[in-house]
Amino acid sequence: MNQPCNFEKSDMKKSLLGAAATLLITSLAQADTVTVNGHDVYYEVHGDLETGETPVLLLHGGMQSIASSFGAFIPELVEDRPVIGVEQQGHGHTPLNNEPITLETMRIDTIGVLDALSVEKVHVVGFSAGGMLGLDLAVNMPNRLASLTSISGSASPDGFVPGIIRMQKDPDYVPPAEVLAMMPSEEEFAEMFAEIAAVNPGGAEAAPVTMQKMSRFITTDWGWTEQQVAAIPVPSLIMNGDNDFILAEHALYLSKTIPDARLAILPGTTHMNILKQPELKPTIRKFINDMDSQAGE
Repeated sequence: MNQPCNFEKSDMKKSLLGAAATLLITSLAQADTVTVNGHDVYYEVHGDLETGETPVLLLHGGMQSIASSFGAFIPELVEDRPVIGVEQQGHGHTPLNNEPITLETMRIDTIGVLDALSVEKVHVVGFSAGGMLGLDLAVNMPNRLASLTSISGSASPDGFVPGIIRMQKDPDYVPPAEVLAMMPSEEEFAEMFAEIAAVNPGGAEAAPVTMQKMSRFITTDWGWTEQQVAAIPVPSLIMNGDNDFILAEHALYLSKTIPDARLAILPGTTHMNILKQPELKPTIRKFINDMDSQAGE
């Protein structure tokens, strides 16, 4: 996240944001904020929460939003069940606050939204930092989860390709070229900053602060022991790219350690293109529907 980039908005970036927003409009039933511990948290509801179907809860990646992480997913997911998206502090429409960004603060904000919506249980789908938050929920609040899909998520800093965490801690460290190639490009970073500038209450000033908070989070002592991971009682789908900066070996570890877990390693896939892989959506949709069918037996 220390990679420099040009933050000027271009017509292309604006059009990308507009396209993502268009994907969401057709199913959007509610967009609002909930006050949690004195600060606002933005959420969206797609579809009808009164159908009786267990909703999907979408948890976006770092420096992303509901739209940029999952805009292409929602139209298909909402065919089966309602979908809830939550935007974390400094991301998307949720303003920055005085709290740090940690797994605990994100968990509290996320559960605050579910409580405000009177939603007891959800199928969690999280990408990257959202996958880590999904694992945190599975460890600490498993009674609120019907299932977990973690996409490119890690249970500790050890799950990252060596050099990624060091790059966050030491601005003078230059990782090998193959590691840099796994990171967001300058253009991708610029698009992330442009989206936050366009929709966040803090405007363009919010993005660098959010990035600093995310870098502090990722370099702190976070994660769960093997015993904690092995105690997760939630049916889980672990998805990872074979060329992701989250190690495929770590995804294998998660799938073997979580008692009721499936594994999908996507070939020819990186951290930055995994959400675009055509097999991702049908795999997740089938997993969630299978879990609901088993729960109803």
